[in-house]
Amino acid sequence: MRRATMVGATIGVLALAGCATGEAEGGTTAAEGTPSETSAEAMDAMETPEPHVTLTTQSPEPEADNAFAFTAPTVMGDGTFDGLTIDDTDVILWFWAPWCPTCVAEAPILLDAADRLPAGIEIVGIAGLSGDQSFMQEFVEMTGTESFTQVADLDGSIWRGFDVSSQATIVVVDDSGDAYTLGAGTTADELVEYAEKIAAT
Repeated sequence: MRRATMVGATIGVLALAGCATGEAEGGTTAAEGTPSETSAEAMDAMETPEPHVTLTTQSPEPEADNAFAFTAPTVMGDGTFDGLTIDDTDVILWFWAPWCPTCVAEAPILLDAADRLPAGIEIVGIAGLSGDQSFMQEFVEMTGTESFTQVADLDGSIWRGFDVSSQATIVVVDDSGDAYTLGAGTTADELVEYAEKIAAT
């Protein structure tokens, strides 16, 4: 399959004053003003923004490399994940950062949606904007998202492959490679609606 082509709606992709893009280790894009401390107190100090909706239509991208052609360690360190195993399938990709409170707030929304997705559609988490895999593991345990496949994008290459530059981003990809990029403020009902849309194609 070709690289995922973003042709859908973008819903509040940039979320949270503390989750805007900047530069992080490993060459990835990180939140400007990202706190160096990773304590629960620092996360609590950040405010989750009011969600807003921005609808955009993008033209298909030119032919490019397959964004699913990657191999990366799982967040929990129990093996590696081959992205080609979800190529040519309907899949939901959740791009999150372990220090991001908006991502923490998204976890129960994704868990709710996961119970109502059409058969055959799975959620794959792709953690980035951090080179600290143990911190990623703490996020997964804290949010109770162990049921999702969770991939550690330690060098940012997977995020770049899908043209994702900020955390709290959800990319819904159908089996033809068309994709819908959703951001902060996405509800479980909206996520299920997009999943049903791609399942019907």
